Amino acid sequence: MSQFRQNPISKHWVLIAPNRAKRPEQFSGAPVIHDTTPEIVTNCAFCVGNESKNAEIAKFPNNKDWQVRIIPNKFEALSHVPLSSQKEFYVSRSGSGDHEVIITRHHNEPIALQSISTVELTIHVLRQRYLDLAQHQHLAYIQIFHNHGKDAGASMIHPHYQIISTPMVPTGVHDEIMGCYHYFNAHQECIYCAIMKEEKKQQERVIFETEDFMVIAPYASRSPFETWILPKKHNANFEEISDKEITQLAYVLKVTMGQLFVKLSDPPLNFYLHTLPLAHAKHSGHDRRSFHWHLTIFPRLAYWSGFEYATGIPINPMTPEDATKFLK
Repeated sequence: MSQFRQNPISKHWVLIAPNRAKRPEQFSGAPVIHDTTPEIVTNCAFCVGNESKNAEIAKFPNNKDWQVRIIPNKFEALSHVPLSSQKEFYVSRSGSGDHEVIITRHHNEPIALQSISTVELTIHVLRQRYLDLAQHQHLAYIQIFHNHGKDAGASMIHPHYQIISTPMVPTGVHDEIMGCYHYFNAHQECIYCAIMKEEKKQQERVIFETEDFMVIAPYASRSPFETWILPKKHNANFEEISDKEITQLAYVLKVTMGQLFVKLSDPPLNFYLHTLPLAHAKHSGHDRRSFHWHLTIFPRLAYWSGFEYATGIPINPMTPEDATKFLK
């Protein structure tokens, strides 16, 4: 039976319509076979040996055996241009900000196949780069994300993450922050902490958990196998993650991505991290008590059509409860 479900944070609706669904296992394609792609591809601009093709911001370790490398995006969405804005009938601002790429070493190792130590080093680098960019007083928000697969917007096969910093808080992030802020003012509790308590009680959508993290299929999943990774300790700011938490997050991310890789035959996906805007941005909902940083993994297995574009309500043919059973 179909059911409208409301996201308790944003108040946005989704339509869970299992009558339109295939069974969970039918979302996987051909079994993943051994990949014969080499570690280094000579015509890949991100591969070892082609370092001179890109300007370099930093690499770790800082020698020829680097495992993680930061470069500016050659096809940047934002750049360092003078700040300007216009507020007449239409409102505009200059596209000022940063757009960087974080590359891991091996061409043939998506995150699902990387060692936990590589994932851990990458998270350390992401935290440090976040702290570096946060020093820029004209920035309001720093977005970390990853695209995997052509259908998820990845223009390069070589595994990489991206960081884009913006001079304003993006609309989707703003809506989430304000939803958290209003819930806290009404209940004196972080809504993500409340969600984890409820999911622990119901045990219908908890995929797995560790000492420091819980992995769930969200109640109002927008797409099949949407997955949230939530730190159990309340903290609004990703950049304050401890070294111990980074070690555990590396394990959790590797396992979660590995499950999706194997059980869904390496699906195209995006994941992104939401954190509180920079303190100097003076966002109206800037309250460390109400927001809770988290990571969302979004496999691209369903596509919007007329109803979704007309109403803004996604149709998800897979219940999160069935997705949880399949991924456990």
